[in-house]
Amino acid sequence: MNTGTEPSEFLSVAYRIRAAERRKSVAHGVSRVKYTHLIMLNAWAEQTPLLGKGGVDAPSRNVPVPLKGADGVVRPNFKTISFERTTPSAPIRGLRDIFLKGAATPPLPRSIQSCPAGQRQNTQETAPSKTKDLSAQFLERGSPDAIKCVYYPGLHPGLHSIAAPRPNSVASQLLFPVFLHQRGAATVYFLLFTLMLFGFLVMATDFGRLYLIQGELQTAADAAALASAMRLLGTANAALHASDQVTASFDSTTGNDNRFNLRMNQIGVSGGAGLVTETGWDYFSTLLDAMANANGGQSGGIDWSSGAYPKYVRVQIRAQAPVLFVPLLNRAIGSLPTVAASAVAGISAPVCTACGIDGLAVVDPSEGADAVNYGLVPGAFYTLYLTTSQQTPNAPVTPAPLAGTVAAVQYAILDHVPSGPQDLDPDGSLFELGAGGISSSSGLTPPGSISIDSVESGYPNLQGNTTPGTTVGQDILCGLNVRFGVDPSENICGTIDGGEFATLSPLFSADSDLGGETYAAGIGLQDYATEYDGSLRRILTMAVVDSSDSLNVLNFRQFLIEMSATTTLGLDPAPVSGAFRAQYIGAPVPLRCGGVGGLCSVSLGVGRIVLH
Repeated sequence: MNTGTEPSEFLSVAYRIRAAERRKSVAHGVSRVKYTHLIMLNAWAEQTPLLGKGGVDAPSRNVPVPLKGADGVVRPNFKTISFERTTPSAPIRGLRDIFLKGAATPPLPRSIQSCPAGQRQNTQETAPSKTKDLSAQFLERGSPDAIKCVYYPGLHPGLHSIAAPRPNSVASQLLFPVFLHQRGAATVYFLLFTLMLFGFLVMATDFGRLYLIQGELQTAADAAALASAMRLLGTANAALHASDQVTASFDSTTGNDNRFNLRMNQIGVSGGAGLVTETGWDYFSTLLDAMANANGGQSGGIDWSSGAYPKYVRVQIRAQAPVLFVPLLNRAIGSLPTVAASAVAGISAPVCTACGIDGLAVVDPSEGADAVNYGLVPGAFYTLYLTTSQQTPNAPVTPAPLAGTVAAVQYAILDHVPSGPQDLDPDGSLFELGAGGISSSSGLTPPGSISIDSVESGYPNLQGNTTPGTTVGQDILCGLNVRFGVDPSENICGTIDGGEFATLSPLFSADSDLGGETYAAGIGLQDYATEYDGSLRRILTMAVVDSSDSLNVLNFRQFLIEMSATTTLGLDPAPVSGAFRAQYIGAPVPLRCGGVGGLCSVSLGVGRIVLH
């Protein structure tokens, strides 16, 4: 029962619930002690009923009890009570409730610190033992100054501190085996943490640098591929011009070349600072070959019979990365890792909406019978003339095919705003349509784009609104002549509309290949695939319509304007029908403006250059 002593004055308690056989025999002549149950209680627990012999509760007493140590010497011990159970398995009632608050097993120590004054325990050592449920050996030899107090959170109030043994003692091995086995763990943890920190450092420094360089190389490959693919036009020298674009992308003399490693290193034979870089490119006729890097080496112009020509380019770049730690992990000490990037660019799927093209539409000669070439033969030369419904104010004329052409095909003028100065009279607007095509500016009415499956309108107010004695066809021919670099003042175009055409002409550029020679097909008939090598100003991208009346847009096709057989340069502007010669080339020239995809159902047509 409680004697009124404050918990702060309690003595530390050492308890032992179940003892096993001694690990070794005691001194010679002394019999082995099998079961000894020792409980050391403070004054607060003096009246606590304990189980004595025969299972009878007996009050505790403050009497000396002889204890025999490992050396066989009997020593007195005061303030203790000893008792002996009849069997080792007989329970001691009340002890678990007092010391463990009902817990089946003791808790782990929460802290170890120096014992407060008055709580140091006896330092005599008893024999070590193994226990099944709980082992508490708190007595050892040595100086009392080395004893520590272990605080257990689950003990009865006032009994929370227990004297702890010194390190390396038998008692400490029994009581704290887990902690003794964890010696040196801090060093292991420190090494592991250092390795992890080093790994993160490698990832942050080297892998970050690798990803940066890979992104820079990919950007350079994309730019080179796009620039090169823009020159894959189906002409004889297309591959050569495309290669020049790739080389220009890495030309350091321009100051605009693509570089890597934060633009510190060039892409070429040597990237500087000992970094080796490699570039390569090839041309393919199909996208599947380009993606698989197979059947490369394509060159030359369009094969008119099969339609094959180099349409796709593949650019590959490899460069060493100036990293710090990754070379230490390589088998070859000092070697730098190589980063690679590749890009494939070429013609896209057919566009459904085209902008910035020409304001002329060719009428389907097949009348719906041919959905691919619309009755036209790739590589053949045709006479294009203005539809009779728009040949005003003169009487309509259906011209015979011009020299070297196979047939005459109608074209219509669509109602769109021309490229160039606005608010001109009909003659000036028609001249601009022939010279520069449709304006691609936003906010125009009608819009500057043409869509497949849409219905177009013919150019309005042609009847009686042109200069007297001038036909609509002549306005178009004077505009087309600018593409050959012909000065309007050198022919009848200089007399139309008060000489306005001579003022508008400098606003438009001429093609770099003006033709004007005798070619295999005849005078002025230049073959696009084998002989043309210009800047595409002579290429007409025209809508294909079902008829000159309904003007339903079916697709887009392209023609190369040919020089007239009766002139030394350019076109003859005299025909009132607006007739001129042109070669049908299909759709090899990519557009710079247009929408890829949509609801149109065409599978072949003009496309744009995109990355694949």
